[in-house]
Amino acid sequence: MTTPRIPQWRNEPQEVWVNCSNVKPLGRDNEFVVHFAANGEEYVSFVPERYVNEADCRLQAVIIAEVDGGLLVDIPAETLTSGPRILVNDIEKDTVLTFSAWDASHGA
Repeated sequence: MTTPRIPQWRNEPQEVWVNCSNVKPLGRDNEFVVHFAANGEEYVSFVPERYVNEADCRLQAVIIAEVDGGLLVDIPAETLTSGPRILVNDIEKDTVLTFSAWDASHGA
């Protein structure tokens, strides 16, 4: 029997960037389509421009909890497959996430 994965919620979310494989403007409504991978899954999301750093191919996010050695991350829009939360396992966290504060020129 597997033990349930219970998140250890953080008192203060940590700002991070999700490194994307592709960031493309949609040409309408100031939205971008972003593609990224985490925990063996490929994700696609339509995100308002203010949350995207197109030059660095990144998406703003916040770490909200730790789960079984991984990180539970909220992104600013629903993905097409899993809603607004993704799990980033411990092995991938340094390649999927960039741990630096959001640049004020790209922040919300």
